[in-house]
Amino acid sequence: MTSTSDRISTKHGRSFLAGLLSLGMLVTAPHTANAAQVGVAAAVNSDAFGTPPGGARSTKVLGDNVIYNERIETSSSGLVQVLLVDGSTFTVGANSNLVIDEFVYDPDSGNGKLVASFSKGVARFVGGKLSKKRGGVTVKTRVGTIGIRGGIANFNLTGNSPVISLLFGKDLTFTSPSGKTSRVYKAGYTMEIGPNGNASVRKTTQSDLGAVQNGLTAGRQNGGIRTPPNDRQIANSGIPDVNSRLGRVTVTPKVKPSAVQSTQLSEGEEVLLQTQQITQGKNNEDLRPQVEEEDTAEAVTENARFLRAGTSFPDGSTSSGRDPGTQGIVAGYNEVVVFTQGATEEGSSYRLWSGVADNTNIYIFDTQTEATEYYTQTVNSDGDVIENYSTSSIPDAPSLDGTIVQNARGMRITDEDFGFYTHFIATQAGSDPTFNYGGTDYFYGLYGNATDFSSYGSSSDPRQLKVYTLYGDALTAFQLASEDNFGQLKPATSLALFLNPAVAADLGTSFLSSVGSTGLQILEQSPDTLENAKYLASSFHISGTQGDQKSFVSLSLGQVRNVDGTLQLSGERHGGHRTLATNTAGLYGGPVESLEGANGGTFFGNNANNLVLSVGNLENGSVFTDGYAQVPSGISSTDQLSGTMHAAKLTGETAVSSLDRQSVTFSGYSAGVLEASTNYNPQRGSYVGPVVLRSSEVGDFSIEFNSTHETVSANLKVFDVTESDGDVSSYTLGFGDASGSPGTGNSIYVDGDTFAARASGNNADTYLTTDSNMTIQQKSGTSAQSYLIPNDLVSGADNALFQTVSKCDCEFMEWGYWGAKLEFDDTNLSQEERFDTVHLGTWIAGNVTNSADLPYTGTATYSGHAVGSVVNNGAQYLASGDFNMEVYFSDRAGTATISNFDNRTFSANVSETTVSSGNMFVGTLSGGATGTLNTSIVTGPNSNHEGVIGNFNAVDGNWSATGIVAGELD
Repeated sequence: MTSTSDRISTKHGRSFLAGLLSLGMLVTAPHTANAAQVGVAAAVNSDAFGTPPGGARSTKVLGDNVIYNERIETSSSGLVQVLLVDGSTFTVGANSNLVIDEFVYDPDSGNGKLVASFSKGVARFVGGKLSKKRGGVTVKTRVGTIGIRGGIANFNLTGNSPVISLLFGKDLTFTSPSGKTSRVYKAGYTMEIGPNGNASVRKTTQSDLGAVQNGLTAGRQNGGIRTPPNDRQIANSGIPDVNSRLGRVTVTPKVKPSAVQSTQLSEGEEVLLQTQQITQGKNNEDLRPQVEEEDTAEAVTENARFLRAGTSFPDGSTSSGRDPGTQGIVAGYNEVVVFTQGATEEGSSYRLWSGVADNTNIYIFDTQTEATEYYTQTVNSDGDVIENYSTSSIPDAPSLDGTIVQNARGMRITDEDFGFYTHFIATQAGSDPTFNYGGTDYFYGLYGNATDFSSYGSSSDPRQLKVYTLYGDALTAFQLASEDNFGQLKPATSLALFLNPAVAADLGTSFLSSVGSTGLQILEQSPDTLENAKYLASSFHISGTQGDQKSFVSLSLGQVRNVDGTLQLSGERHGGHRTLATNTAGLYGGPVESLEGANGGTFFGNNANNLVLSVGNLENGSVFTDGYAQVPSGISSTDQLSGTMHAAKLTGETAVSSLDRQSVTFSGYSAGVLEASTNYNPQRGSYVGPVVLRSSEVGDFSIEFNSTHETVSANLKVFDVTESDGDVSSYTLGFGDASGSPGTGNSIYVDGDTFAARASGNNADTYLTTDSNMTIQQKSGTSAQSYLIPNDLVSGADNALFQTVSKCDCEFMEWGYWGAKLEFDDTNLSQEERFDTVHLGTWIAGNVTNSADLPYTGTATYSGHAVGSVVNNGAQYLASGDFNMEVYFSDRAGTATISNFDNRTFSANVSETTVSSGNMFVGTLSGGATGTLNTSIVTGPNSNHEGVIGNFNAVDGNWSATGIVAGELD
């Protein structure tokens, strides 16, 4: 909502423009024979120059006209601001160059076009009237063409990789010289242009903002005097006395808005919904009053889907612990309802919708523009409604005269033609209302205009990778909210996806605030529809070391499918967590879907701009599930059931043709720790506990990347190398899509850093082999809930492991993490039923060189890291260490050391052993632990022995570990 002071500023700006518009008429600069004025120099210093077409270069001064095709230049300390007739401004920093190539503007209609060339330096563009229209503003640069709609953008062309940031507005597009187009839809995101002209979309950093801000701060801005006054001189000058002694900086106080009466709804009228907007980038809390409906106003209604917190779990059971609603489970009330719009106050940017859902009055303010905010409402017996709202904190309840009959608070995420909110009704209304954020006291609401896919795109358009911001679960944010040092209630915001709210509480707010996410990435398979598009959504974080370590990874993969004529994102939830090193891990299951709106459709906006991800098959009572080999103390069976909601906003698009990927097959190694229900069962007569697993030789792990089908397929085999489990010899797992198939959503291959796979669609690819060499298939009716991701899928997620260890760059190989949840039921097992899990196992792969192709003379030295799982007196955690290896090719032997791995160092003399394919150097570990090290030399871009990969297992009393190693040539 625009504050009074903002409005005054806007009016002043319009007055100034009125002076410019007194030029009088349609400005058509490129079509006039003589030089035409398009604007003025609104700010300037003595190191800015202008060169008109065919004229001489001269110093620009304040108020100078700027004409069509005039070249504006600045020196190393120069600065100039060009104010154009439509209200657009270019602020140009030092060593910069700007030309207004084309300017057509009709003040009456607001139509026209602005084309500028900006060839070097830094600049900020603030859009005027022309930027409100698509295609109205184009800026040509040396690396490509930029389009800006309704916004503010920074340009930094000073480096080898130009950076363009959207600070405010609708969208920003970049078209490379080859015609590839990328787009950013959300403020706070940046396009960085690589040497090949391809744009990558990422979040804007403080460094991005600071570089431009510094460039727009001229070193010689001193007000025209030789020596600027200091603070003491100003204090003694008498200026404060005529300025109410406010000093040099003051803030105009806000005008308090008044509350007015709401529309009265007759009993039995049905419901409202949508959502309101806040000025982009705003953090301060404001008061929003309701508007008064005129008697002559015609009622406007709109449909919305409304869901209420559940009263029972899917199987009808109840829990003495947490309520279903507290777990995020919705069941029972799931209706399409009608919302009634109140009148809009003249000049106001918001509307009020009101109605009744499940016998509960609901009031929502809405502007149908982009906003993410928290609000608290107060309603009195006269029907007056007033609301506080904020983008950063949960506001206190606003005061209101009369008897207070209802309070509500919540979070809303809105966009043009879209609104999603989590709405909590106070259990006790009043000036200090009571909320419990659970039970049946909250609703989810979804409004949106469904995407019309008949006009979505054209077969002539390039395919796009669509990238969305995914917001954390609002229920969890409210449940874990806490007061800051100033007494403000701060929501526990997090990027954690599909996380059981009960588990979120165990992980804690500090952990949750550090979780990173890929957001939602949708890879189009056709440029004119989203049907069959593949998607990826993941979040990941590891904190702490040894006994203090916590970990969480979630992954959802699938496709956009046509379900009875509606395109719906559909996939599965995979991943796992460990809340304490002494607890077994919880591994994930459950369906994920995009939530359907009241009027049909699960994508909203003209370009599939918005959607909401939730538990799939809500109508059938589906939930997310957490499975444990041994359920930790205090967790009931119903505590393992949950649901979450995640709204998504489109933030950028990248042409698929610009993605960096290749078709290749790598082989390598894997490792992990098994937690089996049978190994925690006292009936066995012994407590086996966790069991270390690793592959035995190179090729027990392989991974294939298919750039044509954009798929990944992998096969993994690990052995019980210490023979601790009475039944298991090995596990074989299949991941992803079948080789050479177009894929069914079991994997996605975006680029070399962004790929993932879940269990293959063929259950026979995953099985257990017993000590007697018998194959045991998975339990009938179940499928492997497994996952495989690269270590850098979520940037920085595993940084806690590498605080004192340098992670190997090793760009010519791949490594990462895997996990699985498996069930077996077979009379050939010593205990007929098994529930087996692996959480954050490790894998590594590369182009393993054939032994015959390795050098026969010389020496190679490698350095890198080791990373893997530790079992320490029953506690489990991940650790890392340094890895070094030296190979003597003439001897086909060498030495290797893993140092500072969980405070242990162990070494091995390795020698080559014969394998069917590739090469393999094996040794026995000694020193801080005993065990085995397997390694293989891999080919890199510069030689066929550029790197080394491998795995290890080590034992020292009640301490054991298993993991992978990676190194590259020194």
